[in-house]
Amino acid sequence: MNKITYCYHSHTKRCGHASGEDEEYILKAIEFGLKDYGVSDHVILPNIIQPGMRGAYYLLDDYLDSIKRLKKKYKDKINIYTAFECEYMPQFEDYYRSLLKEKKVDYLILGQHCYFKGDEEIWYYQHGVTGLLEYTEHLIAGMKTGLFLYVAHPDFFMCTTGKWDNLTKECAQRIIDAAVKYNLPLEINLAHVRRYGLGEYAGLNSYYEYPFAPFWQMVAKSKAKVVVGFDSHRPIDVLHPGMEAVDIIVKESGVKPIYHLSLKDKKNKI
Repeated sequence: MNKITYCYHSHTKRCGHASGEDEEYILKAIEFGLKDYGVSDHVILPNIIQPGMRGAYYLLDDYLDSIKRLKKKYKDKINIYTAFECEYMPQFEDYYRSLLKEKKVDYLILGQHCYFKGDEEIWYYQHGVTGLLEYTEHLIAGMKTGLFLYVAHPDFFMCTTGKWDNLTKECAQRIIDAAVKYNLPLEINLAHVRRYGLGEYAGLNSYYEYPFAPFWQMVAKSKAKVVVGFDSHRPIDVLHPGMEAVDIIVKESGVKPIYHLSLKDKKNKI
């Protein structure tokens, strides 16, 4: 079994559906032997109140200050990075650019879960064709911007469709082609492995969720880069990321994820 030396996808209790103190995550990352750890909670947005999904805007400074303190405290043991997992919508683009330009964060991850009409109206992707097409369009639009380090759970679209038909395959191919075109890695996400087991990889064909085997078989036939995301929501998730699932995905699909990655090393930077 190969061992991942990085985690660039993790959360904090501020989002409302994670638990544990910030420092507990760092200590588990050190215990696991990680070299790089990025704290990438669901992006805190001005004027957006979304309890149970993301922290309120007044928590932004607390979030940034907490990670800054931990960076300093553990600088000799692990590289810690400040980040956000973001949904892309055009109205947030200037805000995201400012976070990067002002060096409030080290990077952003593109993780599409919902979308926004106007400044404050929140919509979740509906089950069926409409949700599948909306997700695909919004994700690719975000990939074009150059704002993001990589794409979190690109096969999230399986939550909206529930079937693997010609249209789903077409959308999957569009996402993969965009990843290649914009040189944006795709993430094998381990959150649902912890919650539900190996799913499709264990032969539970009635349950369609990510990571979704046929999608990664398509990725393996492309030139898209692949990374692994722990998507930790509890400190213990750092120690139990479901690496056995990654091994199965690698074996059955043929994808070749990046196991050793450092944002400090420009040669190895995503």
